[in-house]
Amino acid sequence: MEVLEDNDNNMKAWLTQAPKLTTFRVNKLKRFEVDVLKNFLIAQSKELDTTELPEFYFLRPDCLVLGPWPAVSLKKAGKEVIVDALCAAAVLRGAHVFAPGVMGLPVNCQLGERVDIYGDLEGHCKRGLKVEYTGRKLYVGTGYLKMLRADLFDNGIQPSGIAVHTILPASKLPVVNETIYSKGEVLLQNLPSIVCGWVMDAKPNECILDMCAAPGNKTTHLAEMSNDQATIIALDKTPQKAAKIRESCDIQGVTCVTAYAFDSTKCCSEDSIGINSGPPFPPNSFDKVLLDGPCSGLGQRPQLVNKITPKMISSYKFVQRKLFAEAVKVLKVGGKLVYSTCTITDEENEGIVAWALEKFPCLTLIPAEPIVGGTGLPNKGLNDTQRSMVQRFGPEDNELRKVDPIYRDSIGFFIAAFTKSS
Repeated sequence: MEVLEDNDNNMKAWLTQAPKLTTFRVNKLKRFEVDVLKNFLIAQSKELDTTELPEFYFLRPDCLVLGPWPAVSLKKAGKEVIVDALCAAAVLRGAHVFAPGVMGLPVNCQLGERVDIYGDLEGHCKRGLKVEYTGRKLYVGTGYLKMLRADLFDNGIQPSGIAVHTILPASKLPVVNETIYSKGEVLLQNLPSIVCGWVMDAKPNECILDMCAAPGNKTTHLAEMSNDQATIIALDKTPQKAAKIRESCDIQGVTCVTAYAFDSTKCCSEDSIGINSGPPFPPNSFDKVLLDGPCSGLGQRPQLVNKITPKMISSYKFVQRKLFAEAVKVLKVGGKLVYSTCTITDEENEGIVAWALEKFPCLTLIPAEPIVGGTGLPNKGLNDTQRSMVQRFGPEDNELRKVDPIYRDSIGFFIAAFTKSS
């Protein structure tokens, strides 16, 4: 967190903590039964020796919120599994420990034995460690051992599969994911990312461009919102990413999306004959454009380790501006452009909005409705009216509007919406 100012201690603390809630996006194209989740939690409650279940409820028909376990605690087992920082962060969000994330494991452990999971905060633990790790570490949860040292370190090949079955993260979040349902019925997705889909508000028969679409989570949300009746073009730079978008669409049961491997900084051309021929596209082609572009990702939580530098952060605005310029070109007059990031820096958020309003007189900032997040930051290029039109998700106090706690405890995120007048 060295990139944050010294007076951002509240933000630093917030970023290192896991959100207190888990959110699922519910696929409205498929049948969903909430009792599947309830029965799964009942089974987990027996494992945790409690009769109280986490609270769960629908925020909207396509958004299910799941709270932490109430009044549950486990004594530490005494044997430590060391995992890398990314794996530790995933455990705090309610994930199992997968084999590639394991760095150290005592030699005397048995399959099925309860172990404590610790994250290596320095990145100094050497893979295959047999003794207790003495570097900076953080307890992130407890679980049952599913793989031994021979499986993890001694085969000479990259291991795969669940190494530790997490039963209770230190965050108390339930260990649950979309695999408890049939494929495509639900998707684990951060709440502001779901809100981004609500702001886009995809409708049947609209022509929509998702400029940086992989892995396809927002793309499929737009398709589902349109009842799979929009025409959605999804772009990303590599064939692998385009394939991932197609895979996401297949899983979600979406058919109205066409994915291309293409650089969106070059997605508009006067010489193009139409969107049906693929990118690049003619100017004024799309009713709506989503630009959820590359960013520094500083809104992700929990961030146990972050090595990004100020120079790296400053580099993102250049590609964001290139993408934005193309988005304006391909957007129809009267259309909607939604810009979003999963970062907290004003340079990539309010700064891009202020730049766009000055650079493109044809654009008008409009309220990014439904407005549920906080306002934009003050003194970062936007006046109070403009600040109230964008949404910033984070722990900041908002003097211009009150924000429900649920929207202050997800990840750092930013959403702005524009319309084109000429």
